[in-house]
Amino acid sequence: MTQATVTHYEVLGVPTTADTAEIKKAYQRRLRTSHPDTGGSTGLFRLVQEAYEVLSDPDRRAAYDRAPKNKNSGNTAGSTGQRPQQERSEPQPDSSQQKPKPGFADMEQPPAPPPWTGPPVEYRPPLVRPSGEPQTVRRPAPAWTRTWRTVFFVLGSVCTVPPLFSTIWYFSTTQSNPNWLIMGLTCFLIAVLTVGFWFVVAMLPKWWTTRKRPAPPTDLATAYLAEEIVSRTVHGVPGRGLSVGRFGERAEIGAEGERRTARLITGSVLPAIPSARLINGLRWPGSEHADLDHAVIAGNRIALIDSKLWADGTYWWDNKQLFRNGRELKAFGLGAGVEAIRAAYPGYVVDGWVVLHSPSGSLTLPSIERAGMFPLPGRAPVRLVTPLELVKEVHAFLVQGDAPHTVQVPALAALLRSMV
Repeated sequence: MTQATVTHYEVLGVPTTADTAEIKKAYQRRLRTSHPDTGGSTGLFRLVQEAYEVLSDPDRRAAYDRAPKNKNSGNTAGSTGQRPQQERSEPQPDSSQQKPKPGFADMEQPPAPPPWTGPPVEYRPPLVRPSGEPQTVRRPAPAWTRTWRTVFFVLGSVCTVPPLFSTIWYFSTTQSNPNWLIMGLTCFLIAVLTVGFWFVVAMLPKWWTTRKRPAPPTDLATAYLAEEIVSRTVHGVPGRGLSVGRFGERAEIGAEGERRTARLITGSVLPAIPSARLINGLRWPGSEHADLDHAVIAGNRIALIDSKLWADGTYWWDNKQLFRNGRELKAFGLGAGVEAIRAAYPGYVVDGWVVLHSPSGSLTLPSIERAGMFPLPGRAPVRLVTPLELVKEVHAFLVQGDAPHTVQVPALAALLRSMV
C-alpha cells in the first residue's frame, strides 16, 4: 500500500484513542457534510465511508494501526480547526480511492443500435411545400345551414299547396268542360317553379359557404426553426450548465456523467430512430435555475434523463427513498420535472429515467434494486437504471409512440427555447 497523506482518523476528525461510539458520532457528522447531494464531494464521501468501515471493525482497525503508514500519524486531527483544510485538499490514500473522473476511453462501448425498419423521417409541419398541394379547397358548411335548410324545405312544401288548389279551382269554376291536360300541365309547372324557388332559397347558404376558395399556405417547419437546426440530431453541450467555479469537483464529475449519457444516446438510440432528437441541458419549466440533464423526443414521446456518476455499490430505489449499501441518500427530484414537462406539453407522453454511471466504465454497474413505482404526490415515477438498461428502455419507449418516424417541429422548438 502506498504512503497516505491523511489517515482514517484524520478523515473522521478523531484521535487514535477514540472508542467505537466516538468514531460512529464523528462518521455521522462527517457524512452529512461530505455527501455530494449536501454540498460535499464524491472523493471525500468515499474516504469517509472507507474510514468508518475500517475503524468500526476492531480487527480491521487493529491491522490498520499496525501498518507502517500510521506510525507517525499522531492524533492531531482531533481538532475541528483542521477539517476545512482536509475538505479542500481531498487527499486520496491510494489508487483505489481516486475520485471517479475517467474519460470516455474508460467507458465501455455503447451497444450497436438495432436497424430502423420504419418509414422515412417525416417533419411536421414539412420542410418544403408539397408539390401536389391543391390550389383551392372547399370548406365544410357551418352547422346553422342545416337548420336553415330544414325550415325552408318545410316552408316551401307548405307554400306549394295553395297555388295548386288555386289552379284546380280556377279551371273547375271558369270552364264547364275543363281541359284536364292543360290543367295538369299548368299544375305541374306551378309545382316545379314553386318547389325550385324554395329549394334554391334553402340551399343558397350552403352553396355560398362551401364554395371553393384559394387554399391557405401550408405552415412549414422553417416557420419554427431553421432547416439546419431541425435536421440536427443533437442540440446543446452536455454538462455546460455546471459551473466548476460554483460547484468545484462536483461540477466536473456531473459533467462527466452527462457526457457519458450523451455518448450512449448518440451511439445507440439516435441511429436506431432517425427522427429522435437529443437536447442536452434544459431549464426546469417555470424556473431559471434548476435544469434537466437530457431530453430525447421522437414522435409524440419525450424521455427525460438525469445522469449520475456515482461510486459502485448496491442501490435501492422505490420512488420515495434512495439507499446505497444500507445508507440513505437524498432522493431524486426528476419526478417533479416529469410532471412539469407533462403539463407544459399536453398530448405528449413523458417519462423519466435516472442513469447511474459506474466509475469503472461498465455499462451493467452499479447493482440496482427497485421496490415500487408509487412516488410522492406531485411527482411522476422515474426509473433508476444502469447505462445498458437506459439504452434499451429509452429505445423501446420512443418506438412505441404514435408515428415515431416524425419530428414534431413545434415541440422541438419549444424544448430548444428552454435550453440552459
